[in-house]
Amino acid sequence: MRDIVFALTLFLTSTVCMSQRSYQQDAIRYFELNGTEQQYDAAIDQMFTLLKQQYSTQGIPDKIWEELKGDKIAALTTIKSLLVSAYRSNFSHEDIKQLIVFYESETGQQMVKDRTQLSDNQKGKLSAFYDSEVGKKVQNQSNSLRTMVAEVSEQWSRDLYTETINKLKNKGY
Repeated sequence: MRDIVFALTLFLTSTVCMSQRSYQQDAIRYFELNGTEQQYDAAIDQMFTLLKQQYSTQGIPDKIWEELKGDKIAALTTIKSLLVSAYRSNFSHEDIKQLIVFYESETGQQMVKDRTQLSDNQKGKLSAFYDSEVGKKVQNQSNSLRTMVAEVSEQWSRDLYTETINKLKNKGY
């Protein structure tokens, strides 16, 4: 009897853990598809451009800048994890899965590339998406989600900037 209870507990625990990991993985996939990851990747590049201008008189070798940019993947992982938390409070796992399906579609991909170039057919599919339950949720949650994302982004970028400045200071610049 104890073995059955142990096996059942182990199964339920692993199922819950897999479900949580799956939400995280799916949300990160969604961020890749909808352009969010690329947006933060570009923000990091812009930060380094700004820092190079600010430190232009310091004679910092390119090797140091490349070393600092080596932390880019970790910075992207951090912001995506923070964004998952914001999305988790607004969208269910099923919602995220449906968002992935939409953004994997030709219409979703065109929206990311250039929304102004949507064909009439794609505009119809976009309209149908926004009429769906998830589409309506996206529209209804947009203000609160935008506020949460802005707060997360601001804190993340401030921390990243400060961390990079401190690394430069530790290297004597």
